[in-house]
Amino acid sequence: MLKRIRLLLAAVLTALSTVVALAAPSAAADSPVPPSSAGQRWALKVAGYYVTVSAGANGDTKLRANPTATTPQTPEQFTLHTDWVTGAGFGSKVSFRSEATGNYVTTEDDASASLLRTRATTTGAWERFTLKPLSGGAFGLLASNGKYVAAELGTYPDKGLLRARTAPPASPDDLGSWERFTLEKVGGHGSTSPAPAPTGQAPVARDVVSWNVCANNNESCSLDAAPPATVATNVSNALHQAMGTRRPDAIFFQEICEKAAKPLELALESWAGPMDVRFMPTDYTIAGTSIQAQKDCDNTSDGVSRGSFGIALAVPDSNTWYQGTVLPSPSAKEQRPMLCAVMPAEGSAYCNAHFSSGPYFVDGEQRGDDTDPDNPYRPRQAQAMRTTVDTLTEAGYTTYYGGDLNTTQNDVGHLSALYPDHQECGQPTPSSPHTGAPTDGNNKIDYIFGPQGPTYTCRVVDGTLSDHRMINLTTS
Repeated sequence: MLKRIRLLLAAVLTALSTVVALAAPSAAADSPVPPSSAGQRWALKVAGYYVTVSAGANGDTKLRANPTATTPQTPEQFTLHTDWVTGAGFGSKVSFRSEATGNYVTTEDDASASLLRTRATTTGAWERFTLKPLSGGAFGLLASNGKYVAAELGTYPDKGLLRARTAPPASPDDLGSWERFTLEKVGGHGSTSPAPAPTGQAPVARDVVSWNVCANNNESCSLDAAPPATVATNVSNALHQAMGTRRPDAIFFQEICEKAAKPLELALESWAGPMDVRFMPTDYTIAGTSIQAQKDCDNTSDGVSRGSFGIALAVPDSNTWYQGTVLPSPSAKEQRPMLCAVMPAEGSAYCNAHFSSGPYFVDGEQRGDDTDPDNPYRPRQAQAMRTTVDTLTEAGYTTYYGGDLNTTQNDVGHLSALYPDHQECGQPTPSSPHTGAPTDGNNKIDYIFGPQGPTYTCRVVDGTLSDHRMINLTTS
């Protein structure tokens, strides 16, 4: 019933005008933590106690070590984030976003006794912490005031309170138990159990779209620094125009911000029927550790957080299982994501990924993530995707997969793991050359694969919003 009400609301709003079409649903983008995100959740512990976000006066929140918390419930859960730091880039610092409030942990000033509170809606210097590795797998949390975070576990009146008040010792390992924190994973990237068995057989006719919508920080794209509601409206409208009266069975999105996922779901439902849009972040490994944190999107032009940067997958609302994977990626670079979902009732599965960028040159300077010709990562990413696809196929699903695989036809050998027993929508037949219309400038780097057998049609459509064109596979 709730879904039908949301669908009706979205349809009415869309009919009013493009400007106001998503005014009401945009509140979903401001909800504490978008429920659609497959980002890893974490619990923070100190001296054996879980750290809790507790409600305070006037809706304020404090962090404290909680001796009564025996398992990490919502008040004890956080997502980890990293944003751009001038001169150091992503991955140099980590920020904590509370699952309970949706706000980032901030260090108060000296007048507030350097308390840690979850009151920040965006990240800046006061929301950034340096993870200092200690013996035994622990960390010291070095705050922006140059002091380590400590839990007041002695006679301090506000027992268990977290404050950034310990001066750096001669060696970080000289920190006491009340300054030694550990991070504990809570759950996984979406479902932690194997996919359920299919209960139906997949139809031969499928309609699948993949589109890198360039909705983060590329000034050449129209969605640069755009609010989530604007992204949702414009992307949905462009897809609707491209699809006409056809309803997509799945849509793969790349380069999209977390808080656009739910508004986009509502916008798509106004013409495509009940949909479920899930999000998977792109990670960075925090310097000096093996801990991975979500790369944050740039804020909107008026300074509002858009959440994490990553990919999204839109599938019919009958989806009951989804799972994200962090693909093998070059160190100190973006840790690339893959996101899969299954529809047991129709026997179909879909996997969307954004592979590492290959080498390219700007003003004679080589850039990109996967630039070592002797040790490329894209073949490993393709193999990781294929392993997941084979698992779903063996479970009885007909699987369609692809995305922005950042590989031109000249380097298509990097994707060789994806082709056996399958067909790419740019191939008229399985044995045809690996060719297709360009999707990014003069290059084809976006792909959709499916099973051999059906007749494939592959369209490339310019949605005008992005530096990529959308690619559309249909089978019959």
